[in-house]
Amino acid sequence: MNADMIAAWAVENGFHAIDSGSYRRHDNSGVITIEIKRMSFLLIDERQGLRPRLISRLFKDIPLRTTLQRVA
Repeated sequence: MNADMIAAWAVENGFHAIDSGSYRRHDNSGVITIEIKRMSFLLIDERQGLRPRLISRLFKDIPLRTTLQRVA
């Protein structure tokens, strides 16, 4: 997995580009933000009424598609 694959997945799943490497999606349950770094990504899940959940992974440590499929 790499930054281009995560960016493509984000756009396909309703995320809007904030700036280079950052994507955000708003829905009824809250806001999810993906920040793509050089060798990793950070997912920030801010659901209403809950504390924000942070998930950070190195590209080399995640199998193709499985991590991002759980978010959709």
